[in-house]
Amino acid sequence: MSTYETLMKGTKFGPVIKPGDSFTSALIMLMEGRADPSIRMPHGKEPISKDEINILKKWIDQGAKK
Repeated sequence: MSTYETLMKGTKFGPVIKPGDSFTSALIMLMEGRADPSIRMPHGKEPISKDEINILKKWIDQGAKK
């Protein structure tokens, strides 16, 4: 996730962000621990605050534009 392009490219498992849909975006699911709490992002670090996650969710819901 070092650049916008790599973030939007996704991984070998598929998209990380679904523009317009933060609820099913893998990034948000992982940050909130909804996919599986054992793989919550960021790994081995303090969780991202709810306020910061809400900012990302709003950006994604608005289309995740550069």
